Amino acid sequence: MNGLPTFALKRRSVLALGALGVSGLVRAQDPEGMLRLIVPFAAGSTIDALARLIAVKLPEVSRHKVVVVDNRPGAAGILGTTFVAKAKPDGRTFLIQANGLTTTPAVRSDLPYDLQKHLAPLTLVGLAPYGLVVPGDSKFQTLAEAFNASRASRQAIPFGTSGPGSQSEFVLAQIAKAAKVDFLKVPFKGQADIMLAVMGGHVQMAMINMPSAIKQASDRKVKILATMTDKRTAATPDVPTLAEAGIPGINESAWYGLLTTAGTPAPVVDALSKDLLNVLGLADVRAKLTELGIDVVASTPAQFSDRIAGELSRYQTIAKEENIKAE
Repeated sequence: MNGLPTFALKRRSVLALGALGVSGLVRAQDPEGMLRLIVPFAAGSTIDALARLIAVKLPEVSRHKVVVVDNRPGAAGILGTTFVAKAKPDGRTFLIQANGLTTTPAVRSDLPYDLQKHLAPLTLVGLAPYGLVVPGDSKFQTLAEAFNASRASRQAIPFGTSGPGSQSEFVLAQIAKAAKVDFLKVPFKGQADIMLAVMGGHVQMAMINMPSAIKQASDRKVKILATMTDKRTAATPDVPTLAEAGIPGINESAWYGLLTTAGTPAPVVDALSKDLLNVLGLADVRAKLTELGIDVVASTPAQFSDRIAGELSRYQTIAKEENIKAE
């Protein structure tokens, strides 16, 4: 038996069982202290990294000793979201989601849940602004140049999107209407694929999260023609905002938020929200969020609820006016 004495084998077995069974032991001893954080997307994404950070840090500032991250990808986040919408309303199952949570209901009427009836907001974690980028070797130096050329040639601008019903398509509809320019929507699976398409010249423009845009712009692989921010960023002081580029009134950014099942008692919602705000107040957590390109908001449940209501109304109006539908 590999030359190990019996007592050594027994000791190794006990240690292995201990390492594998800590979560189960804690659940048995302290069932009220365990939470399940549902990630409705695959592991390895920004939202997954954020969920795992919260899961590690939440036990440090609360009575919840174990937070299990449960990835339930599928149907563009609908499967995992539905799981939480239909969970027992005790506050022990909660969800991390992004802005697709509000764009999807605007283009689909067949969802198995009602966002405002079946989910209870906990906190808006933070926002990740976008920039409008073109290939690094593009002849255009400003957004006006690109749009003027398109209008003069009567050719649509190939624009990379995340697919029908995504936030990028809602933004594109607003820009097209405001700038009176046509776009050819080219769908991709996600931001990474869109960025590769821009760098390769396969599309001529896209909406990219600012950390990625800044990194590739510093390597001259893309140019940032405008930022979708309230004011110029410290990292791109020479790049105008979308409003400065002549398209005011469009204030969009990616967001990440946490919700639980509707019907959860208000004291439980408030307590969990406060625990999460304590996590978002930790210096190392804020540093990591900055690294991920997220500006911390850390809202109250009511503030997050108001944002959701406002976005739902706005996206439903845009979808109807611009005939945006999920395919």
